[in-house]
Amino acid sequence: MKTLLFRCLVHLLAILPDSIVESLANSVAWLSATLPSRRLRLIRINVDKILGLPSHTSFAKTFYRQVFASQVRCLIETCREVVTPGTITLEGEEEWRHLVHRLENDGRSIIFAAAHIGSWEITGAVVARACNKQVHALAKLPKVQGTSAALEWLRGRLGLSVLWSHKKSLVRDMISSLRSGEHLAMVIDQKPEGRAGDTVQFIGKPIAFVGGPAAMSLRCNAAIVSVATVRTGAKRFRVVGGLIFDPQAAEGLKSEGQVSQLCATEIERWIRLYPEQWTWEYKRWVFSS
Repeated sequence: MKTLLFRCLVHLLAILPDSIVESLANSVAWLSATLPSRRLRLIRINVDKILGLPSHTSFAKTFYRQVFASQVRCLIETCREVVTPGTITLEGEEEWRHLVHRLENDGRSIIFAAAHIGSWEITGAVVARACNKQVHALAKLPKVQGTSAALEWLRGRLGLSVLWSHKKSLVRDMISSLRSGEHLAMVIDQKPEGRAGDTVQFIGKPIAFVGGPAAMSLRCNAAIVSVATVRTGAKRFRVVGGLIFDPQAAEGLKSEGQVSQLCATEIERWIRLYPEQWTWEYKRWVFSS
């Protein structure tokens, strides 16, 4: 039942007229940046500590609205692309796809490193379209019971299979996929669960970073390729990313921590270019935990 309701919501958002989309985005942004909530509390803390914008300033309040409005616009345009592929215009995809094809033609498995910036679901579609081999997307089990099937439907529409991170066989499944020539896709900008992860510098602060991409890359000789789709206008997105690390081309053996730092630096670069499109309301640093 929840999956059916989820599908109906996706289709409803997909058919909203452009004029309503803009009004809806601005209204939701104003409410989200005004009414007390956990999300607003976290974004205030993170923006204050990381960007140096105290919550009482007009710059900070404007930035909160920009972040929330961006999320609504990306959500609706993602729904449009899920329901009717080809609705949006993508720039920069061909150059990025050429890199993927070159690695695949060399018989390489790829770990795609993504982040919660722009539309990460459209990013999944970009990855699936570029690859000739199966792509398995890692995902955390949703907090709302019964919605995992809905997410599997959504990502299946985009050409991805889902590997749930809570499964005891996760590491074995990841290794098996990479060694069989298939690919993994990971959103890596949230706090790691379980083991602490590698400590890296991220936007000027030390954090525990997801260690999976580095560990799997070194263990399975897989290249790490970054990818994101950032919104540049109404129904327009740009694909950004490139080769982060290739064990075959690296000079000397790199540690997991060094590879994780390369991944963190790439995501930081995106955030500095498109700060309003990143999801700032996560417990990413110690002070927002």
